[in-house]
Amino acid sequence: MRYETFAPLTGYPHAFTLRDPGDETRAADFPVQVTKDFGYSDFAAAEQTHGNGVAIVNQSGTVAGVDALITRQCGLPLIIRCADCAPVFIIDRAAPVIALVHSGKKGTNLNVVGATVAAMQPRAGVAFIGPSIGACHYEMDLWTEIEAQLRAAGITEIHNSRICTACHLDRYYSYRAERGQTGRMFALLALA
Repeated sequence: MRYETFAPLTGYPHAFTLRDPGDETRAADFPVQVTKDFGYSDFAAAEQTHGNGVAIVNQSGTVAGVDALITRQCGLPLIIRCADCAPVFIIDRAAPVIALVHSGKKGTNLNVVGATVAAMQPRAGVAFIGPSIGACHYEMDLWTEIEAQLRAAGITEIHNSRICTACHLDRYYSYRAERGQTGRMFALLALA
């Protein structure tokens, strides 16, 4: 399995899986494999209902009805899946707390990122918006909306990869560009 990492998140175990031709049918196994590859035995995941539900977690398992997870638990990786929706990594450099958000069209319209920051209450928040569909292939500019929501919630250090998944089908899956016949990428974030 191939991954990429991002400089603004250095110091925090994190990853974003890349397209792995031939493995689309094994997507259900990917969260387990990702966590093992990073030395963890378990993880917390969100059900991802395309809403604005947020959960604070301190143990492994899948949390129903949420698209965002927050933890202060060291060694508990958070996992979300994407295939155009934006993975939003949020860390607090002043406190041991992190969040991982799945923000697609519906979640962005419902301000899931703002709800996450409100629940997290970071003192020195940093956000990173991972590869996701750009306005060049979608009727909504997720990146601009998410950036605005982060600023409105008080996050001033925002990094945006500005990498469109639909533009780079050699590296990423894109639900929209591939008309639903595609795999998923997984984002992981943990406190060391």
